[in-house]
Amino acid sequence: MIFHIPADLDENAVSASGIRPLKMIKGFEKAGFYVEKVCGTASERKAKCSEIINKIKNGEKYDFCYSESSTMPTLLTDRHHLPLHPFTDFGFFKELKRHNIPIGLFYRDVYWAFDLYKKSVSTLKRVFAVHFYKYDLKQYDKFVDTLFLPSLKMLQYIPGGVKIPNVQPLPSGCEIYDQITEKNGRSGLNILYIGGITQPLYDLTPLIEAVRGRKMLNLTVICRKNEYDSMKDFYKMEYEPNISVIHGSGEIVKESYKNADVFANLRVFDEYLKFAMPFKLFETVSYGVPVVASPGTAVADFVESNGIGWVVEENFGEFLQKLAENRALIEEKRQNVLKKRYENTWEARALFVAKQLCGEKK
Repeated sequence: MIFHIPADLDENAVSASGIRPLKMIKGFEKAGFYVEKVCGTASERKAKCSEIINKIKNGEKYDFCYSESSTMPTLLTDRHHLPLHPFTDFGFFKELKRHNIPIGLFYRDVYWAFDLYKKSVSTLKRVFAVHFYKYDLKQYDKFVDTLFLPSLKMLQYIPGGVKIPNVQPLPSGCEIYDQITEKNGRSGLNILYIGGITQPLYDLTPLIEAVRGRKMLNLTVICRKNEYDSMKDFYKMEYEPNISVIHGSGEIVKESYKNADVFANLRVFDEYLKFAMPFKLFETVSYGVPVVASPGTAVADFVESNGIGWVVEENFGEFLQKLAENRALIEEKRQNVLKKRYENTWEARALFVAKQLCGEKK
């Protein structure tokens, strides 16, 4: 199969947009596919596309092409953000289509259609970028057989919609970690949150207020230092003896997951959260940690439909206190999370892609 992405593949990536393609490639390889990669700068992709098209003309067979979009428009992904190779990627798709090779594409995000994006960039940059985001969608309509989204709810937020006949959910996947720490016999409740903390998208006020003053609840927040510094006066977390703030990654994150009883995805509602499926949700499942989620979000839908935690409508503090006092409730959900990992591995995601593009034969 062909794996296409209009960006570099970075083995040291720390963001979800950099980690996900690497995990998907490993998923395809584990599923038994030989993966031909098209990535890098536009000129590097152009050379690789020509190489693959020549192979096809000489009889090489490819079952399908799977592509992942960048967070930027396809034609603007080089460092200079200029469309100097406008026909490389979609010209490649056109050739694959001509040779009857199915194309699936994971459309990562539609952040550019929200007011949050308008506020984060200048008007000139936004108008320029949005033109190319819309151009991407027009090209997808022409060439893509199956469109994959983080959640199906994202479809209604794509400006103008899509004409692609097959649209499927393809959230991130899970790892299977053998060393899962036993959580029985503890007192109190260790709550973990990892991610952004800035308003309006990551307003953690409901979570902070839920644990404030409750001695049985211990909250660990892992976030970027610059975000903490900018929100320090707003949250006033440093004044709470049962709240710890950590800046870091790697082993710190692993140990925090192992010590956590639950992961809390409790924050002020934003329209964007209706379809967003954070990478951290599946990392949490990988570590066998149940999730407590606020309602009305794609995360809540996934938690509820898979039985991997609780969706709490209100009185978050009282609910967390209830879990602290009845650990059997946590253990029941934890066992379910451990089972659900196997249905949500990266290999399972890769096989799902193959089935959508090639049918039951894969």
